[in-house]
Amino acid sequence: MKFAIIADIHGNVPALQSVLEEIDNKQDIEQIYCLGDMIAIGPDTNEVLEMLLSRSDISMITGNHDEAVMTLLKGEKHPKSHAYAKQHHQWIAERMDSSFLPKLES
Repeated sequence: MKFAIIADIHGNVPALQSVLEEIDNKQDIEQIYCLGDMIAIGPDTNEVLEMLLSRSDISMITGNHDEAVMTLLKGEKHPKSHAYAKQHHQWIAERMDSSFLPKLES
C-alpha cells in the first residue's frame, strides 16, 4: 500500500489544493496521513478543514497550533509555550466554524 504524509498546512488553501492534486494525480496513493497543524498562521482555517474532513482517505492528528486554538475555543488556558502566538490564535479561533471543534478533538 502506498500512502502520502502531509503536515503543517497552517490554513493555506492554495498549497493544500496543490499538494492534494499532485497526490490524486499519482492514482496509486491509498491513504493520506496528516500530521497536524492544519490551522493557524494562514487565513483559510475553515476552507482547509472542510477540504481535509470531506475526504475519506485522510487520517489526521492535531498539532500544537491546532491544540492551542482549540484551548481558546473551549475556554481553557492557552499554552504558555505558544504565548508569542496567542493573539493570532485568538484571531483564528474567532473565525473558525465551531462545528469543526468536535472533529478536531476526535
